[in-house]
Amino acid sequence: RLNEAVVAMRATLEKRPREKVPLDWAASQNNLGLALYALSEREAAGEHLTQAEVAYRLALEEYTREKAPVEWAMVENNLGNTLVSLGIQLNDKAKINEAADALRAALEVRTRETFPVSWATSRLNLGNALSGVARFDMGTGALEEAAAAYDDALTVFTRQRFPMDWASAQNNLGSIYQTLGQRTSDAAKLEQSAAAFRAARQVYVRRKFPQDWAMSHYNLGNTLQLLGGVTDKPEHYGEAIAAYRDALREYKRETNPRQWALAQAGLGSTLHWLSMSDANPKTLQDSIAARRAALEVLTIDAAPIDWANAQNGVGMSLLNLGNLERTDKYLGDAEAAFTATLKVFTRESLPMQWAFAQNNLGDVSWNRASYGGGKVEYQKAIGFFENAKQGFTEAGYTMPIPLTDQKIDLVKKQMAKK
Repeated sequence: RLNEAVVAMRATLEKRPREKVPLDWAASQNNLGLALYALSEREAAGEHLTQAEVAYRLALEEYTREKAPVEWAMVENNLGNTLVSLGIQLNDKAKINEAADALRAALEVRTRETFPVSWATSRLNLGNALSGVARFDMGTGALEEAAAAYDDALTVFTRQRFPMDWASAQNNLGSIYQTLGQRTSDAAKLEQSAAAFRAARQVYVRRKFPQDWAMSHYNLGNTLQLLGGVTDKPEHYGEAIAAYRDALREYKRETNPRQWALAQAGLGSTLHWLSMSDANPKTLQDSIAARRAALEVLTIDAAPIDWANAQNGVGMSLLNLGNLERTDKYLGDAEAAFTATLKVFTRESLPMQWAFAQNNLGDVSWNRASYGGGKVEYQKAIGFFENAKQGFTEAGYTMPIPLTDQKIDLVKKQMAKK
């Protein structure tokens, strides 16, 4: 039906040309953009979003702020939403920054006093854009601004009057606090994240909204996994595992392959961290199995970042399993997994992730040296750790550098004794 709507909108544009009815033509361009945007959510095709962007920009040639301020603000809002989705899909920082600018422009007309619901909608959308900006900015400024935008939206979108918008804002706020908590190792922010996801579940009940219910459990699992690491309380890992398994009650490989794979990856990650406290090889084996299951869907072509993260996770669990069982038999597979991530985690595009991959490869060489690999493996380990330091510096993420320096010193001391 959406394809039919797009065809109908284009037919309307031919029948009602810009020269004769410019404002009607602009309205049709806006409607075409909306239909293309909706189609992109169904078919996940980048060209639909690109075409939607073109349609909105054409509409803005007639819907100027001076001639039609309300319509101008509406189209700026719609353009902002499209640019957020397009920027995330293309990993394009400039598009997402343009999205934030478009939404801020819309808010110049959509004030709380005159258009409270439209104001709240654009504040919610601005929060989404700023969340996208934060993907490229390792600081907290964009995240804090996004949290403020969602909080603003919640002053209008109450649970009683707008339950679905309220739940959406709670879910998005949970994601923002999750990232803030992760970047600052702030347990309080992670608790706020968990509270927001649990709030969203008050609306996203399984019987009525099974997919949203599963999403909220998946998101909660991610937060609880992080909370376990920040607080060093293994019980949070147990809660996270339960949340992921709840999500997997609805996320099936046949019907929701991507969501299923991401939940498997999250489950695998949490089992990995749980193994740090229970020291049980079975926990690590389950972790590896879950992540390898995820990799059956998260291919490098379909989902390069998720694929690389899952490969990294497999490598980490294999490395730890070898340490737990006091054997070097897993080192080759761990090295292969870490090396695979470098197809995606390049120094130029993702220096921080590249640095972590270098660090992990250094750990493999260090382990191999400990099992009799000799001076060559020690030297390789030092080289990888030095690379990691450079990558962390280039990414502006200096927190791991002191630990990396300690590793280099230890490797040099061990090598000197050989």
